[in-house]
Amino acid sequence: MKTPAATAQRLTSPRHYRALRELLKGPQTVRQLLFTAGGNGIPQLIASLRSKGLVIATVNRKGRDRDQRPVKYCQYILHRDSHKLAEQLIQEYLTGTTG
Repeated sequence: MKTPAATAQRLTSPRHYRALRELLKGPQTVRQLLFTAGGNGIPQLIASLRSKGLVIATVNRKGRDRDQRPVKYCQYILHRDSHKLAEQLIQEYLTGTTG
């Protein structure tokens, strides 16, 4: 049986896995994560990943929409120092083991 502490330190859903896999590739917008991770509640998903010890920055950006109107959006960026932990969490998710 897994202890609560062990459960808190592992990926608990396919959404966690898909989002973290994408964050390892580079900065991701909410829209990108909605498409790849699925479901709603991307800020809550990011908070859940942060609770596992990952450092994920939220960076505000400005851009233009398809009609060239100004828009504001954010990107989530996995800090370089968190890449090793992210890779470990993904590996444990894929193999069903915990470190």
